[in-house]
Amino acid sequence: MAPTSVERTLGILLAKVEGIEKSIAAGDQHRAIVHRRVDDLVEQVGEISTEVATMKADVIDSKKITDEVKQWKQRGIGALFVSGVAGTALGGAVVGFIVSWWDSILRVLRSA
Repeated sequence: MAPTSVERTLGILLAKVEGIEKSIAAGDQHRAIVHRRVDDLVEQVGEISTEVATMKADVIDSKKITDEVKQWKQRGIGALFVSGVAGTALGGAVVGFIVSWWDSILRVLRSA
């Protein structure tokens, strides 16, 4: 017996419904994959956020140390300047004393 027009239409509709069901199932699988990837990204971003917070703390500690070393350097340069001025003054005084001492000796020798 040949299928009637109604049976043929029902067959076509049934095939289309099965195709829609397969499409919905494929969409569900795709959405599940997307959700899993998004969950993975959220986890990775959380880990990166934790690492950045740790790095910020390290950078703050490093900055404190760097600032302290800069202060030491400035103090050292100041100390060298003061030492240079004091050394120059002391050297000048010593040279002045020696010149005056030699003048006295030469005067005594010339007068003799």
